[in-house]
Amino acid sequence: MAAHKPRRPRGAALPLAEAPRRIPISIRIAPDTLEAFRATGPGWQVRMNAVLDKAAARLAPAGGN
Repeated sequence: MAAHKPRRPRGAALPLAEAPRRIPISIRIAPDTLEAFRATGPGWQVRMNAVLDKAAARLAPAGGN
């Protein structure tokens, strides 16, 4: 049987070697939207990124490029 890889706690940061590349930006977010994400606790930025990734996938034209 293969060795079991321990699970990372939900919202925990990936080690730098495994972390996908992120580009720092400055963005203006509505105060109520920002507060809603922050209210979810540690990892809120990761969750916000996941929501943005999902939205971006819906915006992408069918068939890629």
